[in-house]
Formats: sequence, C-alpha cells, structure tokens
Amino acid sequence: MGKAMFFFISILFSGVFLIILSACTTKPVEQVGVKEEPKEGYVILRNGTIFFDSDKTFKTKVELQNYMEQQINKEVPSDIILSLNDKRAYKQLETGNKIKVWSSKILESYPAQMIVEK
Repeated sequence: MGKAMFFFISILFSGVFLIILSACTTKPVEQVGVKEEPKEGYVILRNGTIFFDSDKTFKTKVELQNYMEQQINKEVPSDIILSLNDKRAYKQLETGNKIKVWSSKILESYPAQMIVEK
C-alpha cells in the first residue's frame, strides 16, 4: 500500500506542477483593433520621418505655412511619429497635408509612435 500511495501522490504533484507551469508561461494574446475615432492633424516630413501634429487649427494657408516652417526646424517637430502599415502612403504625403488617421495603438515614448492602420 505504501508504494501505491507514493505513486499516486507523485502523479498528483506532477500534474499540478505541469498545470502551474503551463499557466505561467502562456502569453496573453494582444488583439490589434482600429480605434473607432480618427485623429485629424497635419503632416511634417523630415529625413524620412512622418511627424503628426493634431493639436492645431489654422484659418489661412499662410498661417499654416508659417507654422510648418517653424516646426520643421525644431529638433522634434511634433509629439507623435506616424508608423504606416501601407508603405505606398509615404509617397503621397507632403509637409502641411491635413490627414485623418485611424490607429491601433500609440507606443509610449518621446515622441510617441502611432501605429496607423488606415
């Protein structure tokens, strides 16, 4: 009876150990979803990087142009850098373009990086 009990307890502890081990190593699945509310802002292109300024509104094109000239000379022209999934979109953008973006997430950094889905 002693060997049978030892065998049973060994199997029981092994099973519990495997369950705990598999639960601890499982990574949560991150779902990538598009935010429903788009952000609207202006593009600032510099050295292949797309900066996005969503906090400004301009009454005239001259006002926009003056602002863009000031921003492009700064070390960091905006608080957000866009990362586009569609590489063809890079060719269509110019500094000063007003665009809407739908993002799946914004990475915490400075400047923040916005992953653009659409």
